[in-house]
This record gives sequence, structure tokens and C-alpha cells, in this order.
Amino acid sequence: MIFRGARGTVNWRWPWPFQKPWQRARLRLCSHGGGIGDELMCTPIFREIRRLNPRCHITFLSRHQDVFERNPHLSAVERFTPAAAANAIYLQYNLVLPPPRPLVTLMAECVGLNLSASHLEPPIIDPSESIRARIAEVPGPRIIIQPQASRWTPNKQWPFASWTRLVEMLVERYHVIEVGTQSMFPQPQFGPRFHSFAGETTMRDFIWMLSQAAVFVGPVSGGMHIANAYKIPSVVLFGGYEAPDGFDYPFAHRFFTPVDCAPCWLTTPCPFELKCLHAIHPDAVSRAVVKAVEANASKLAEA
Repeated sequence: MIFRGARGTVNWRWPWPFQKPWQRARLRLCSHGGGIGDELMCTPIFREIRRLNPRCHITFLSRHQDVFERNPHLSAVERFTPAAAANAIYLQYNLVLPPPRPLVTLMAECVGLNLSASHLEPPIIDPSESIRARIAEVPGPRIIIQPQASRWTPNKQWPFASWTRLVEMLVERYHVIEVGTQSMFPQPQFGPRFHSFAGETTMRDFIWMLSQAAVFVGPVSGGMHIANAYKIPSVVLFGGYEAPDGFDYPFAHRFFTPVDCAPCWLTTPCPFELKCLHAIHPDAVSRAVVKAVEANASKLAEA
């Protein structure tokens, strides 16, 4: 049924006159994926349900409860547990791989919506005072990099040598901030313009830091989704694990390598030595970052 298209899938599952889930008085929703990016992709769905059904009591079951507690479209936020989610609707996109439509569109279909969304809802959060103070000491424009995605798959990992060369080029012009759960550069030799916060932040601080970027650079990851929510220009290294058309986001630049096996969605090690990621050259990524910084500066000057 998923290949009927969004409208066809929704009408097949809930033919008239049956009520679609978004029309109910109460909804309990959760993301099938546990990452912050998966949960942020739910936010346009909350927004659309609230628009169409203003009186609906929407409860979201989240692995990152404090990130969503101030979302204006939610009635309640609860901690996700399998038991709590037993009577919730899972918003998911992985029934068929590769996905035939953008991921948010597929997730929206789970509640009977035909939805396209190019902008996620930005979390309303406050950082810790220590992180706020440390970021204030880093001059702009700040380039924030997230070299490593989740451990779900090894096939999003741009080579260490490529990341190293990119940082070497970027620090010639900008201050570069590394974020993530752990540093890719345990002994960085990039000079005073390189700042690693990897492994040192809470989720709230991680999210807020990304809102302070001039440009975000990284693989398909939580950082990419957070940057979209705050309208931060993003240079994203898709490689070949998944395709850019899975997202309606207005990226600054997408590096996708259309090799024969892409998009693979492969969670086991690549049998072709990550040729899709090795094909992305640091100098091209650096040029894309410079272009994004300059374009963003022009927009800010015009505002």
C-alpha cells in the first residue's frame, strides 16, 4: 500500500467515512526511531494536527522529554517507555527501504495526514550558563561540525583523513566547533581556532549550540535536523547511505554520490569500501561551506 502515494495510502487505510487518527479528541504519539533527529521530524506533524484539529489533546512520548516540554503544539510530554507506548501511534518511515517518499511525509501518513514539510519546529530551550559563556568566547562566524553520526550504521562515516583536511582548511578562515558524543580528534593539531565540545554537553546544550552556528557540516544526523529547525545553512555529507530526496529541507549543499548501490540503507559494513564517501573531496566541501557563510552573511545584511 505504501507505493500508492501519500494520498492514496491514507485513503486506502482510512476510506471515507472512517475517521482518521488526526481527527480524534486525544492522541498519544511516539517516534519509531529513538534519535533526536527522528523525534524532531515529528514536530511538523504536531503543528499540522494542531492546525486542523485545535482541540486535540496531543501527548508525545519522548526519549528527550525536556527538549519538547515547551513545544507549543503539544498538550503533554511523557518519558518514552515500551509500556507507555503500548497504546500510542508510532510515527515511522522504515516500512519499506529505501523510503519511497520524504521521511516526514511517511511519518505523517501514520496519523492519516498527507503532509510535506521543509521546516521542523525549533525546540524552546535554555543552555547551561557554562556553555553559553564558552560559546560567547568563540568569535563568529562559527562553523559547527558533527563528524560522527549515530552507531546505527557505519556507512555514514566520512573518512578521518577527509575530516582532518577539511578542518585544516576551515580554520584558516573561521572558528570551528566540534560537537557529538565523542571527539574524532583526540589530539587535535588545528590551532586556537578549533574548539571541541564533543562528549561535554547535555542534549539541551548540544541543541542550543547548533542554533549558534553560521553553518553546520556533518552527515545525515541529529545535527542536520537541529540545524534545519533553527534555519541554519547545512552542508550535509550524504554519501550513498540515503538519498537527499528523503528530506524536503533547504540545504546549503548536499553531497550525494549516485553510485549503483546508493541509496543502500545498509547497517552492516559496506562491501565496496565506502566508495560513495571517499568520492567526496574536502576541498569541495570547504568551498561549499565558504559559499554558505557568504550567502548567510548577505541575508543577514539585508534583513
